[in-house]
Amino acid sequence: EERPPPRGLTAPTVAAGAIAKKWLAEHFGVKIRGYMSQLGPIVIPFQSWDEVENNPFYAPNADVVPELEAYMDALRKDGDSIGARIEVIAENVPAGLGEPIYARIDAEIAYAMMGLNAVKGVEIGAGFESVSQRGSEHGDALTPDGFESNHAGGILGGISTGQNIEVSLAIKPTSSIRIKRPSINQAGEPVEVQTLGRHDPCVGIRATPIAESLLAIVIMDQLLRQRAQCGSDWLETKEQE
Repeated sequence: EERPPPRGLTAPTVAAGAIAKKWLAEHFGVKIRGYMSQLGPIVIPFQSWDEVENNPFYAPNADVVPELEAYMDALRKDGDSIGARIEVIAENVPAGLGEPIYARIDAEIAYAMMGLNAVKGVEIGAGFESVSQRGSEHGDALTPDGFESNHAGGILGGISTGQNIEVSLAIKPTSSIRIKRPSINQAGEPVEVQTLGRHDPCVGIRATPIAESLLAIVIMDQLLRQRAQCGSDWLETKEQE
């Protein structure tokens, strides 16, 4: 049974994810990439994957980086913190991974992502935007050439469709801030809490490679499970497609 990574196991998770990403790429051509799409109130328009590795924010838009740096400097001086939004995309995922009930691939992705520290929300595909969409808009029409859209995020009924799997994470602002906050002590008496020393104004900045690793591990686990159920011939057939 899968378990989300406990605190202090970030490095082993990323190491395992690196192995999973390499195996997925070599055997199936699966590519897993992520980026930061929002830092606090600053929405980061997607410009190019080439920009993601060129800045510490994993931002896909070089034009926004100076604004992000200025915002973080001001936040650090204030002793406060902020949240972030991370997008992770898996391309070339084989169709048919997952099950309709107990081993839904979307459920396992959400379970793994919620194990990442500070994650308070997980969306797949359109996510919460689905609330305001009509069925005629949200449904991904299927044609002889494939799907016309991907509001489902590459998963329908708990099973991968062959489209890109698209996952979005909401990272909360850390509670360890220098600004005094009301709390209570062991006796239930009112006190003020202030965290001094190391100050991390946005933990979401470091979340992208971890989220990529978790998605890779889940997809690899699903593929190995599929091989166990259907035999190695299924895996070899998918590798050749």
